[in-house]
Amino acid sequence: MEQNEQQLTNAYNEHGDALFRFCLFKISNREKALDIVQETFTKVWQYLVNGHTIENIKPFLYTTARHLIIDEYRKKKIVSLDALIDLGLEPHTEIAEALYVSIDASRVMEYVQQLPEPYTSILIMRYVNDLSIQEIATILNESENVISVRIHRGLGKLKKIILLS
Repeated sequence: MEQNEQQLTNAYNEHGDALFRFCLFKISNREKALDIVQETFTKVWQYLVNGHTIENIKPFLYTTARHLIIDEYRKKKIVSLDALIDLGLEPHTEIAEALYVSIDASRVMEYVQQLPEPYTSILIMRYVNDLSIQEIATILNESENVISVRIHRGLGKLKKIILLS
């Protein structure tokens, strides 16, 4: 039990922030992303407590988070920005400086979001979360060759989108 606790604590310290960024890019809601990260670690803890072992925790965490994100997409309702403004909820502008710093990254992420799904997830995992090709292959249950090809093709498609805009 103590070994499981130490393994999970180390995993949280090493991968918690990157896992949060992964969830935030996929969900685009800070609170929901935090909830998904928390639920990910809770589910992994339950898995360990039930007597299972995890050889490589990083891909296991990302796989669990990815499944929770898919569940969130399935229950997500679309809310119009106009409807929110009508309710009196307008975005705050007090963090304008922080937005200027991240504007280039957000533009790139907008372009990445325009890619078909296999490329979007893989490029985020590779270049935002800094996962290795082997880790991505484990998470997605694909061969390393397939992942390498998708990264290459995804980058090519991303370049075309950026050049056309």
